[in-house]
Amino acid sequence: MDPRRLEFANPDRFVAGASGEGEKRRFFVQVREGNLLATVGISRGQLTMLALHLSSVLDEVSRLAAVDTAEADRTVDLGPLEVPLFAVFTATSLQVGWDAVAGTIRVTLADTDIEPPYTLDVFASPKLARRFGARASRVVRDAAACPLCAQPIAAEGHVCPRLDGYRAVR
Repeated sequence: MDPRRLEFANPDRFVAGASGEGEKRRFFVQVREGNLLATVGISRGQLTMLALHLSSVLDEVSRLAAVDTAEADRTVDLGPLEVPLFAVFTATSLQVGWDAVAGTIRVTLADTDIEPPYTLDVFASPKLARRFGARASRVVRDAAACPLCAQPIAAEGHVCPRLDGYRAVR
């Protein structure tokens, strides 16, 4: 088994989360299958795009393949991220695809800045993927961001580049 390639074929838990406040806030994707746990760092923008893309792929699959990918119950896993919160790598590349034979969504996160790259492959059911997207959207939305530059804002404010260095407050 290649230690740079992690694969979760039937995950028990697939969630997004964040740690820290303001500009020190870091975003993570966490996957658990049995006793195997993996945490990957991800940027706020990448997490937003991953949630949107998962939703659009599931909607398209539902429309074209007549597969019901809608979630019957709207429960979202609101539990905390599991500890220790140590990122195996930070994702620089994201891929989302549909496996029609297995009826699963494949999410691949990779760090392509190193050779050979670290990768995390998650094969999630449509229901688990919808729940991931709903939680990821909530995690990103709950993080305070500057309305001018979209950078994270600490409780004391931040130096906004769009205000030529003046402090923007919450």
